[in-house]
Amino acid sequence: MGGKSSDSPVAESVISGFSEDSRRRLRGRLHALRRDASGLFLTLTYQQRDPTPEEAKRDLDNFWKRISRRFPGASSVWKMEPHTESENRGVPHFHLMTFGVEFIPVQWLSKVWHDVTGEQDYAHRKSCVDLEPFVNQDGKLQSYMAEYMEETYAEWPEAEEDGPWAETGRWWGCLSRKQLPWADWEDAPVYLNEHEAIQLISELVDEWDLDLPDGVIPSSLTINTRGDPEDRLNDLMDRL
Repeated sequence: MGGKSSDSPVAESVISGFSEDSRRRLRGRLHALRRDASGLFLTLTYQQRDPTPEEAKRDLDNFWKRISRRFPGASSVWKMEPHTESENRGVPHFHLMTFGVEFIPVQWLSKVWHDVTGEQDYAHRKSCVDLEPFVNQDGKLQSYMAEYMEETYAEWPEAEEDGPWAETGRWWGCLSRKQLPWADWEDAPVYLNEHEAIQLISELVDEWDLDLPDGVIPSSLTINTRGDPEDRLNDLMDRL
């Protein structure tokens, strides 16, 4: 049997935590977006239900299908997070950075999320979606969101070894990936001293698994990037 498409939140994957590598990939994806792209920031919550990972991802998938039918140009980067306060500890919620649409009635969004989750309480329908427009200025949004979404978890809080949250599946992903406002690829000049340059090139050679003779380090490196590579390179330099 074939798995779900890569855009689907319910695509098959065996993942138990939000790792450093996954966080790094999310940050890279955010910095690959256009530095002037603006849109909407959504937060989707539960009230009485405590869904399994599969149920939560299915809710998100169904929610997005309705969004994309009404707003066919929309796209999102989503992140799943656990509530950490004692009352709802471990119950998931979703953050979505949504592009390609400047306005969506919050009442309609709330009704759609309320319907797909199967929540029964009217109070959930009134408060289950938080909606804020955002304006991106020279990539500051990506930097802020990369920090906002980057907290790592070795496992889901309060997850039992044989419980439903022992394997969470993906913690983040893209919806309508091809429509995201990707930045153009361009060469990025980076100025480092000799020691920093050798260390950085060595790190990238290892990370990209390039096939070079032992001990041979290229004398120069051109980085072809989308968006501003500054945060990505600073992260690499911090690890040297």
